[in-house]
Amino acid sequence: MSVTAKQVQDLRKMSGAGMMDCKEALAENNADIDLAFQWLRERGIAKAQKKSTRDANEGLISIMSNENGTAIVEVNSETDFVSRNNDFHSLVKNITKLILESKNDYNSVKDEISSTINDAIGVIGENIVFKRSNYIEGNSYSYVHNSLGENLGKIGVILTLETESDIDLKDVGKNICMHIAASSPKSLDKNSLDNDIIENEKNIIKEQLKESGKPDDIIEKMLDGKMNKFFEEVVLLNQKYVIDPSLTISNLLDNVGNEKGTKVNISSFTRYELGQ
Repeated sequence: MSVTAKQVQDLRKMSGAGMMDCKEALAENNADIDLAFQWLRERGIAKAQKKSTRDANEGLISIMSNENGTAIVEVNSETDFVSRNNDFHSLVKNITKLILESKNDYNSVKDEISSTINDAIGVIGENIVFKRSNYIEGNSYSYVHNSLGENLGKIGVILTLETESDIDLKDVGKNICMHIAASSPKSLDKNSLDNDIIENEKNIIKEQLKESGKPDDIIEKMLDGKMNKFFEEVVLLNQKYVIDPSLTISNLLDNVGNEKGTKVNISSFTRYELGQ
């Protein structure tokens, strides 16, 4: 199968690798861009995380709370100019309120959301799309990054902390939300991380280590070390706390629990980044 210039360009965006390496990778993998990306990773040529091949959608992440819980919503627009428009801000807030009050029962409010968006398209003059939403019940914490308005921005995080007694965790909750916004964890703990992600990473590391020519028992020990490093990067409880890298998030929760005299756990979190 022939390799097109666009395929080479897309793979370069994804991998950060050079043009000739990308061309060879595509040629070796029947022009399958995902297989070519993995081929580059196995040879240590590509960066660890795949970059997007598409330009990010514009729009806003919105967060809203009431006495029952907190909702997070992403609504997309065609241009960044519209995302800064007051009419668009009002639209996003109205949609977030519907999601919040329905506790993210989208089917019960989808007609109203659709009608609201259609009316806004007529006024704003751009295509507008409701992308996704989530809802966390109970006492929660939140943070919006790159704020363009009250609880409106480009990255949003909502989080719930679980304790055995009623204590003030406002500062801790916000700081962990800020950490999640910056560090983009894929899961709360290793057990909740998608097994396909784990196996794929193991396979890539094994292929890289085979190039070293070391014995299999040494490779297995090196694999364990590299996987632990991987978990530190993508699992929230294993990540180094951005405000104090001498602590992991798990250490932070233990310290807060000892200080407050009660165990503190993260029960759930949601992180939305515009266009992801």
